Amino acid sequence: MSGFSDDGYWWWSGTAWVPTAEVVLPDLPKTELEKSGRVELARQDRLAGRGPFWRASFLWSFIGIDPVNRRGFDGYRTWTLEQVALATTYLLGPDEPLVAAEVSVYDLWDAWSRDLAIAVTAAHVVIFVIDSVDGQPRWVGLAARATDVKIATQPGLFQRFWPALVVTRRNLRWLIKGFFGDKFNPDPVLDAWRQAAKHT
Repeated sequence: MSGFSDDGYWWWSGTAWVPTAEVVLPDLPKTELEKSGRVELARQDRLAGRGPFWRASFLWSFIGIDPVNRRGFDGYRTWTLEQVALATTYLLGPDEPLVAAEVSVYDLWDAWSRDLAIAVTAAHVVIFVIDSVDGQPRWVGLAARATDVKIATQPGLFQRFWPALVVTRRNLRWLIKGFFGDKFNPDPVLDAWRQAAKHT
C-alpha cells in the first residue's frame, strides 16, 4: 500500500521509499469531465475570453482598472478537483480517499493558469504542483499529517478581494489563491482539515 512516512518527507511506492520531493505522478486516467467533452469546451471558452479581455483592458486602463479573463475557469476547476481525487488515490491508496480539495489560480496576461491544488484526506494534507494550464497534478509540494500543518484564510478584506487558503508548516508557506467572485470555496478544506487534525 502506498503512503507517506510520518514526517511526510518520504513516499512508499510499493517497492521502495522515494523522497517526496522526487515523486513524479504518472499520467492520470481521463476524468469524467474529459470524457464528456466539457474540458474542451472550457478550453475554447478560455481562449475566446482573450479578445474581450484586451478590449476591456484598453477601455478600463484610463481609470486604472485591470480586467481579468475568468472564462472557462469553472470547468477547469471541476476538472482539476477530479484530477486531485485520482492523484490522492494514487499516492495514498483507496483506503484514504480525498475528503476536500481546492485549486489555486493566478492571472497570466490575457488568461489565467493553475499552479497548485490542495487535498485533504482523513489524515493528510497534500499540496500538488500542476504541470501546466492544460496538464495535471504532477509533483508533490507538501505532504504532511493534518496535525503538522495550519490552514487559514486571508485576514479581513484580503479574503474578500484576494481569497486564498494559507497553508503553513514550520517556516514554509503556500497560498492556494482564488479569483474574486469565482467558485473558490475554502470552507470544505478548512472543515476537513480540522476534522482530520482532531482524529489523527
